[in-house]
Amino acid sequence: MGARFFVSVDAEGMPYSPSRVMMMPRDPLYGELRRIMTRVTNIVVEEIFASGAEGVVVADSHGSMVNIDPFEIDERVELVRGFPRPLAMVYGARGCAAALFIGYHGSPQSGGVLGHTYAGRIVQRVRVHGSEAATEYLLNAYALGEMGVPVVLVAGDSVLEGEVRRHTPWAVFVPLKKPASSLADVTPPWQRVEKSLRSAVREAVAASSLERAEPLKPVEPWIEVELKRPWHADVAELFPCVERLDGVTVRLSCSSFVDNYKLLEGIVIASYSLER
Repeated sequence: MGARFFVSVDAEGMPYSPSRVMMMPRDPLYGELRRIMTRVTNIVVEEIFASGAEGVVVADSHGSMVNIDPFEIDERVELVRGFPRPLAMVYGARGCAAALFIGYHGSPQSGGVLGHTYAGRIVQRVRVHGSEAATEYLLNAYALGEMGVPVVLVAGDSVLEGEVRRHTPWAVFVPLKKPASSLADVTPPWQRVEKSLRSAVREAVAASSLERAEPLKPVEPWIEVELKRPWHADVAELFPCVERLDGVTVRLSCSSFVDNYKLLEGIVIASYSLER
């Protein structure tokens, strides 16, 4: 095949990972989350290379983005770690043949496990053309689309399936879990999870699937962000290309989706300066 693939790895859509006591380095079960993320990522990488890929870029894309164990990850991987970085969850994808999203989750409005979009303490809702409650999947797919990179696989919380079918019908979707509540999930036995994930990756990176895949390019590049607090919107107004729509809502109106994506990242980082 001779192609390079990009893998963006999040946490909340991982199997057996429903709890806030797992999500950050200070949490008592964070080590368990790291092992799960690393093991799932290795399965995906193994299947990509088995299909004849030339290279794989893995972007650690949860929280501070230093979750995957660098000493346990497949030695053939180019690993992107750390935050902040340009384009956050999709840094390193430019020039790749296709992208795979692993461990992805729903928005706050989805009813999924640990649902949020981009930054749960800062952002309440994100709207883009074609969605009133955009997920990180959709934001990242649009950003990649502007770079000419199609999404060919999404694996994570089952609540994402409808959105994936609607926006990227060529992409393979594989549920790794389903929600029992916002803080509880139901996951099949590990052997079944691994088998279905391996099969899905093989299907997604097959030549016939790549021929059907299309970069998802936004019709309009704007992003509307409903923030959690009025002072977050005060911060957003300090940036260019930002229009305040009401007390907590702003529209990001740069000429490209990628620039609006970067602007969202900057607003979130700046808004955290007011959190205690």
